[in-house]
Amino acid sequence: MLFRALMLLLIIEGAWCGYLFYQRAARPEPMLPEARLMDPLFVEDVEPLVTQVQKDNAPYDWMQLGEALLGQGYYSHAALCFEQVARLMPASRLAESRIAYCLERTGRTSESTDKYLSLLETAEEGREGDRERMQIRYEIGRNYLREEQTDKAEAIFRENLGFLPARYQLAKLLIRSDRIEEALPLIQESLQRVPQSLKFRELELQAYRRQGDMDAVNRSALALARAQHSVPLHPGSDFIEPYRMQYGIDRRVEEFNQRISGGTLDELASELEQLIALLDNRPTTHYPIFLMRLAEVNLQRKRPEQIGKTIQQLNDLQIHNAETLLYQAQSLEMQDEWDQAAELAQRAGLLTKDPDLHQQIADILEQAGQAEASMAAHARALRLKGMLAYRENQLAEAEALLDQSLSLNPADPQAWYDRGLIRLALGKTEAARSDFQACLDREPRHGRARRQLTPTKNK
Repeated sequence: MLFRALMLLLIIEGAWCGYLFYQRAARPEPMLPEARLMDPLFVEDVEPLVTQVQKDNAPYDWMQLGEALLGQGYYSHAALCFEQVARLMPASRLAESRIAYCLERTGRTSESTDKYLSLLETAEEGREGDRERMQIRYEIGRNYLREEQTDKAEAIFRENLGFLPARYQLAKLLIRSDRIEEALPLIQESLQRVPQSLKFRELELQAYRRQGDMDAVNRSALALARAQHSVPLHPGSDFIEPYRMQYGIDRRVEEFNQRISGGTLDELASELEQLIALLDNRPTTHYPIFLMRLAEVNLQRKRPEQIGKTIQQLNDLQIHNAETLLYQAQSLEMQDEWDQAAELAQRAGLLTKDPDLHQQIADILEQAGQAEASMAAHARALRLKGMLAYRENQLAEAEALLDQSLSLNPADPQAWYDRGLIRLALGKTEAARSDFQACLDREPRHGRARRQLTPTKNK
C-alpha cells in the first residue's frame, strides 16, 4: 500500500514538473536587436522588462517592452511584442493599432492597411470613435500614397475632410494632377480654419503659380512669410515621444533637465560635465547641445579657460557657428582682449539672424570702443526682432521695432524693405511704397523692393 502511494506521488510530481516545463518552454522568448546595435544604456534599461516577460508572459509586460522598442525605432521587434499581446488579449485594439503602425513603418503597407481596415470596421460610435476613424482613414490614405495608388488615396481622403491633414493631402493630389480650380476652394476653406498654416499657405502659393496669377502669387508669398507650423502631417506618430524619453540616453537627459532647476552654477557645471562624459563617442545629437550649454554656464561663471576647452571640443566636431564664435569673443572679453573679441563678434554677426545674438554682439562692440559698429548691430537686432513679430502676425509691435531700427541706422536698405512689408500687411499701401522706394534709393539692386513697386501682369 505504501509502495503504491509513493508511486502515485512520484507520478503526480512528474506530471506537474512536466506541465511546468511545457509551460516554460511554450512561452515565447522576446526577440531583441543585436546588443552591438543598441545603445548600452537602453540595453541596461530594457533588461528588467525582458526578465518580466520571461517570468510572467503577461500582456501588460509585453506591451511595455514593445513600447520601449518602438520608442527607439526598432519597429520589427516591437511588432513581435505587440503580436504576443494580441495573442494573449485578442480583443486589444491598442495592440492591433500598434502592429498596424509598425507594419507601416517597415514598408509592409498592404498588411498595415488590412489591419487598419479591420480596426475601421469595428470602431465604436461616438466622439472618440469618430476621432479614431479619422486617424485610421488618414493612415490608410498615406499607405495608398506610398504604394502610388493615388485614386484610392484620393477617395479615402475625400471621406475624411473633417481631418485637416487629410484635406492637405487631398489638395496636394489635386494640384499635382493640375486640378487647380478644385484645389483652391479646398485650400481657402482650410485656411479659414487655420489662417497661419504654413503647409496650406505653401499649397496656395503652388496653386497660384500653376495658374499664372502673379498678383495672387505675390499676396500668397507675403502671407507665407508669416505662416507657422500648425497642421501636423504625421499625427499618428505623436504617441511615440513619451516612450523614447523613458529609456536609454534620453531618460538620463530628461532626469538631468529635472535636476538642474534650482541648482547653483557650479552644481550645474558638474552635472553637465558628468553627462557629457556619459555621452562621449555616442551617436547622439545631445552631445554637442550639452557642450554648448556647458559653454554658457562657464560664461556665467566667468571661466574663460573652460569656455576655450569646450569650444575646442565643438570645433573638433566640425561645429563652427555664430554661437561658438560669440562664446570665444566673450571669453576674450573677460581677458581684456578687446580687438580680437570685436573681430570674432563681427564674424559671428555674419552667420546668424538671431536678434538676441546680435544684441550681444552690439554689447561687445560697445565695450571694445566701436560705437558706430555697435549702433549698427543694435539696429540689426531690432530689425530682426521686428521681423519675428511680423511672422507671428504682431504687426503693430513689428512696425514699432522697425521704426527704432531705422532711427539708429537709416542707411540700412533691408530695414526700409522690411518696414515696407509690415506696412503692406497693415494696409498702409502708400507708406509701404515709400519704404520700398527708400530701400531702392540706398540699394538700387534690391530686386524684391523693385518687384513690390512694379505692377505685375498675369500670364
